[in-house]
Amino acid sequence: MNTPQRDKFLMIVVAALVILGMVMVQSASGPVATEKTGDAFFYIKRQSVGLLVGLTGCFAMAWLPQGMLRRYVWVFYGVAIVGLIAVFIPGIQHKANGAARWVGAGGIHFQPSEFAKIALALVMADFLDKNAPRLHDIKNVLWKAMVIPAPVMVLVLMEPDFGTTVLLALLTMLLLYVAGLSSRWVAGVGVAGLAAAVPTVLMVDYRRERVFGFLDIWANESGSAYQIIQSLIAFQNGGLIGQGLAESQAKHHFLPESWTDFIASVLAEELGLLGVLALITLYGLVVWRGLIIAREASTLFGTLLASSLTLLLGLQAFFNLGVAMGMLPPKGLVLPFMSYGPSALMIHLITVGLLLNVSANAAPDDVKGFKVAAVWSKEGGGKHGKPRAELGVSP
Repeated sequence: MNTPQRDKFLMIVVAALVILGMVMVQSASGPVATEKTGDAFFYIKRQSVGLLVGLTGCFAMAWLPQGMLRRYVWVFYGVAIVGLIAVFIPGIQHKANGAARWVGAGGIHFQPSEFAKIALALVMADFLDKNAPRLHDIKNVLWKAMVIPAPVMVLVLMEPDFGTTVLLALLTMLLLYVAGLSSRWVAGVGVAGLAAAVPTVLMVDYRRERVFGFLDIWANESGSAYQIIQSLIAFQNGGLIGQGLAESQAKHHFLPESWTDFIASVLAEELGLLGVLALITLYGLVVWRGLIIAREASTLFGTLLASSLTLLLGLQAFFNLGVAMGMLPPKGLVLPFMSYGPSALMIHLITVGLLLNVSANAAPDDVKGFKVAAVWSKEGGGKHGKPRAELGVSP
């Protein structure tokens, strides 16, 4: 009997990202931590707690029998809903920058929306795996698939956290598409989502200011575009090889909270273009391995779960780096494995554990073939009602 093999390459790449992230969190936060608390290691100590808990969760998820995991997906979903509701309860909620996104007390805080991402991925993958052949049955199946994500997205949007809401919407669309919903239906859902997103952005002052500030940053250099400009200055100062580790000037109050959403800017200033390219390469390798795991999964559940988790990590990295480079308006999404945020680091490591779980349940070599390329096959979905991810299975 062959021992299940977990993706060692993914482990190595994620380990490199985590080590680099810990170094950059300390570098970016050290001066401000010293000024605020008298302890240069204040933030890295908290991040280390998130790392230890995250690694424990990662190994637990990687070695948990997949059957047992699936039995508890609705429990995870319920816990996520309770957590998202808890952020609105005085006494246990924690606010920062006008948003109520955390729960906790005594200096220990957790962000439920991070857990909600993987809870939604798990419950949707399980539901769609069981109902994929009937996905075009609007009355009995499809409406349920659309309703499941709704409470999560509404609660996250109320925090408010528009960036995470968009991420959850994209996650839902991907899962429906891979499960076999026709392109026309997915496009229709996307158009409806876009139609709802535009007024959601324009009707809220700070969101509207962010968009207009992004469209003309130099007209808003002391206002909504301030962080983008300071980030671009940091990238420019970094040049090809950077100013050297711990030598960033942006982190000295020029770029607010540079150890969170804009940690890539500090990395760019200290390690230069070569450091940024190395970082992008590492994220590219994570996405590549995630797609390989999705392709080789032995079940549709595994393909759906690995695809969605890879999307979460890849898109979050893309959005964060896009904001730091001035290509996208600010969204408030952290950079996976890099940004300060113990709860985010915990969840990202648990996400990796789930990917490793799927990789350990890959199909045997002689029947491998959940082809990711088949997701775009013209033969899948549509009137056939057949999950696209199943089309690549070879005898």
